[in-house]
Amino acid sequence: GRTTTPAAERWMIGVAGGAPPPPAGAGPDRAGVAARLVSHLFEDMDALYGMAAQPKEARHWRDLQQIPAGLPLDQRVDRTVQQRAKLFEAIGPLRHALLPVVPRNAVVADTVATEEQRLRQGLETTFAADLRRAGRARRELLDALDAASSWEAWARLRRGQGLGTTAARKVMARTMTSLVTR
Repeated sequence: GRTTTPAAERWMIGVAGGAPPPPAGAGPDRAGVAARLVSHLFEDMDALYGMAAQPKEARHWRDLQQIPAGLPLDQRVDRTVQQRAKLFEAIGPLRHALLPVVPRNAVVADTVATEEQRLRQGLETTFAADLRRAGRARRELLDALDAASSWEAWARLRRGQGLGTTAARKVMARTMTSLVTR
C-alpha cells in the first residue's frame, strides 16, 4: 500500500494545533509542501489522514520493548516512563494533528485504538504482580496506570503545564509509583 511521504507528514503536522483541518489544497505551503503534491497523492483529506496515521506505527513504535515484570518497581516505572516519553515526543505533533479526525476516520481511529491497547497490554504485563496484589481493585489500578502514563497525560504535562521532558518524566513516574504503592 501507499505510505505517506515525509512532505505529506510535514503538512499533517503543520495543521496541528486544534484548528479544523483545511481542505487538501489550502495549507500544504505552510509545511513547504506543494498543494499539487498533496492532491496528487491523496484523493481526499480522509485518505491523507489515514495514510499519515499508519506509518508512524511502524516507524516510532518498533522501539518499544516489554519491560521485565521481575524488575524492582522503581526500575519498571522508570523504564516505562523513559520509553513512553521518547515515543510520545516522537509522535506528539502528528498525534495532535490526527486527534480531531478520529471521530470520522476509521483508519485513524483504529490506529489510535491499536496503539492505546498495545500500551495498556504492556502495563498489564510489566505490573502483573502489582495488579494481582490489588485484588478486586485490579481493574481500577490498571485504569489508573493507563491514564497516568498515557499520551494524553504526557501532552498535558508538556503542553498544558509547560514542563520540560525531565520534569514531565518525574511527574509521570511519581504518579505511577504512588498508584502502585498506595
